[in-house]
Amino acid sequence: MVPGSLPPIEESAVPFRSTPLPLDSVGDPAPKALYAYWQRKLAGRRMPARADIDPLDLKAVLPQLVLLDVQRGPLDFRYRVAGTRTYDIFGYDLTGRSVRDLEPRALSAGIWGCLEAMTRDGQPQHAHLEFATPDGYARSYRVLRLPLGDDGTTVDRILIATGFQRGR
Repeated sequence: MVPGSLPPIEESAVPFRSTPLPLDSVGDPAPKALYAYWQRKLAGRRMPARADIDPLDLKAVLPQLVLLDVQRGPLDFRYRVAGTRTYDIFGYDLTGRSVRDLEPRALSAGIWGCLEAMTRDGQPQHAHLEFATPDGYARSYRVLRLPLGDDGTTVDRILIATGFQRGR
């Protein structure tokens, strides 16, 4: 068994589940701090630009942060930055990978659908995710996804904070 992991799940368990949560329920420290910061950076716009986000302001939450690049033609989501805590969730470094590379495929498809919706509606997302790793270990965590757009309306990056506790 991987240290800090729950025991393998039964094969009948759902391979991926995403449960939407209200934004006012963001309670995990890193996502909560990021959400407050993102809101301060709005400055009357629908979403802040990447240039508005200063990593030095986020030092306390960097291990739980992810920055995705939104590529168009065809649509793709690539991990530009993946904080060290994401290794605890996935078991490998996500930097440079596409969301399409995630395993199991149900996880990849589920996250893809959420990100695609964000590129259309530009709305923040808060959700509880549950899945099993390819080797059968259960993962459960909350995620906050926040749109960034250089023009204030088109999502070209997505800033993410995870509320993952080891073994949950």
